[in-house]
Amino acid sequence: MCGRFALDYPESILKNWYTVDSFPDLFPRYNIAPLSDILVIRETESKREATMMRWGLVPKWIKDLKEAHVINNARAETISTKPMFKSVYRKRRCIIPASGFYEWQLLKDGKYKQPNFITAVDECPTSFDGIWEIATVDEKTIESCAIITTGCNDLMRPIHDRMPVILPPESFDTWLKPVEFPDDIMSFFLKPYKSELMQAWPVSTAVNKASNQGKQLIDPIPAA
Repeated sequence: MCGRFALDYPESILKNWYTVDSFPDLFPRYNIAPLSDILVIRETESKREATMMRWGLVPKWIKDLKEAHVINNARAETISTKPMFKSVYRKRRCIIPASGFYEWQLLKDGKYKQPNFITAVDECPTSFDGIWEIATVDEKTIESCAIITTGCNDLMRPIHDRMPVILPPESFDTWLKPVEFPDDIMSFFLKPYKSELMQAWPVSTAVNKASNQGKQLIDPIPAA
């Protein structure tokens, strides 16, 4: 799963990495939680753009946000068949940029969860596979998104049994294209990322509280 992540790249790097001309105002964020507005890269019929969306998918049929569950993740294994996701997944795919993400490891005593920060070895932006939706609730237009998750790779296995799907740069163009592809092609984009391209280290439990911010949250600490 993915419940918290960070994004602290300058706009100049993101523009080059995602081939987008302009971005909304950005500032470093080290503890991004569900229901926050987050940066999303998507492709429309006319252009590729960067925009902000609610992290927590709001289905089209929701008429009252109080009725909406917080859907921050969608499972790769069921995304093409689950009614809530399948139509969105066909044509409204996106990329959610990150510097890395957090995952909590249940230690052997079964009582303590150690947070870890997971990021790219080469320090380049991490690109989560995502889906997005547009809904009208109380006459207000809401654009929202969810991160797609899959089974873990070897690096993640000691930490957690799931992880966000991470997209390599060579797949950006195809993934973002707002057209429907056969399932066998789409399944190519839903695999666990290569372990050798990732690194992880334990961090402070201060990240457990969503209101805590600051670069110190991603600093490594001695393992518990």
